[in-house]
Amino acid sequence: MKQEFIVIRTKETAVKIQNSQINAVRLKDIVKKGVRVYENGKIGIAGAIGDIAEGALLENAVQNLTAGIGYPYPLSTENTEHRCYNDKPMTAEDLLALSESVLDTLRQEYSDFSFSETIAAAEIVQQMRNTEGLDLEYKDALFSIGLILKDKKSANLFDGFIACEGRQFDPVQFWNITRPMLEAYRTPVALPVGETLPILSFDNSGTLGFLSNSLNGERYATGSSLFSAKMGKQLFNEKINLELNRNPKFGPAAFFDMEGVVLKDDCHPLIEAGKLVNVYTDKNTAHLYNLPHTGAAAGEYDDMPGLAAARNAPIPLRFKTDSTDLKAALKGQPAILVVVSSGGDFTPDGSFAAPVQVSFLFDGERILGKLPEFTMRSHLYKMLGEDYIGTFDNNAFYLGDLPTQLQSCYMTIMR
Repeated sequence: MKQEFIVIRTKETAVKIQNSQINAVRLKDIVKKGVRVYENGKIGIAGAIGDIAEGALLENAVQNLTAGIGYPYPLSTENTEHRCYNDKPMTAEDLLALSESVLDTLRQEYSDFSFSETIAAAEIVQQMRNTEGLDLEYKDALFSIGLILKDKKSANLFDGFIACEGRQFDPVQFWNITRPMLEAYRTPVALPVGETLPILSFDNSGTLGFLSNSLNGERYATGSSLFSAKMGKQLFNEKINLELNRNPKFGPAAFFDMEGVVLKDDCHPLIEAGKLVNVYTDKNTAHLYNLPHTGAAAGEYDDMPGLAAARNAPIPLRFKTDSTDLKAALKGQPAILVVVSSGGDFTPDGSFAAPVQVSFLFDGERILGKLPEFTMRSHLYKMLGEDYIGTFDNNAFYLGDLPTQLQSCYMTIMR
């Protein structure tokens, strides 16, 4: 009988902020353990929250083999890899001192705003090992500043936010961008003239979410994807390169999937030069539909591993940076930097519309002021095709020391 063990530990200190004051400090230390056993093409699973003895979980998993759940796939084997991405986690004392310092500056210099929500630090350990020689471990430590701001004269529930996430905090860079952004909140400006304007965003999660659904191997194979039967075809601008990327350098997540698969160079191409070259799969989907296996299994520690988007779980997709000079790419035209856009979505055919609650006017180098609310519209094939401007490394706005990007395309503006 083959056995597999999963351990996920998260320690978090969260400083709760209300009206620019520390309201509470909350501590969490959560251990989740899962055990899988495999015999005669079947899988048994058991899991628990807490530092439970593995022997007890193993016994339960063996009993659960009687459920007859099939898993006829080979386990990941013979790989020992332990990675630590931050060996200097922020202590609770350091976090509290940081919070007091940030809030003190905000209260003194921006008393016309109130700030709420959370400043936090977390330590993460995720382990996966089995009796076939697999021994993987991912360790990390991060901090985050996530503050909602409200103009005290405004009737809105919120008017913007301050965000920063990383492994080490750089106060100089943080204030170098936070101060101009807060000044821009105080400076209303009009939307530029024109029906179609360049849009900039450092949050492309909506686009990646739609692409994740469309690149799901099961949906592709069964004909329910926008990209079904389009393998090898030119879908987007030739600058577009999209990959399944598990490198923790770009985000705090394990470098292996929930079947213990480690990708070569931590990535696998899905779209190259605008052409569809792969969809993502786990072991089951690859076998059922005769597709290449790409190591995209998701699932909880106590759950059957499965394909990510089918389980409503995020799949780590990332655009490759394809452009360098943002100001030159804008060709002297002012752009709209989207900060808050909530309530928009793609339709199944790829059409897109979204209201923009908070945005800034940007000239390629400087934030000029806060724009009024508007709605933007486009289509996936236009956003990443004829109207695509580029994906840039985000060197203009410090959001922490995790590498981030700015993506830009032209969109129709509804005033």
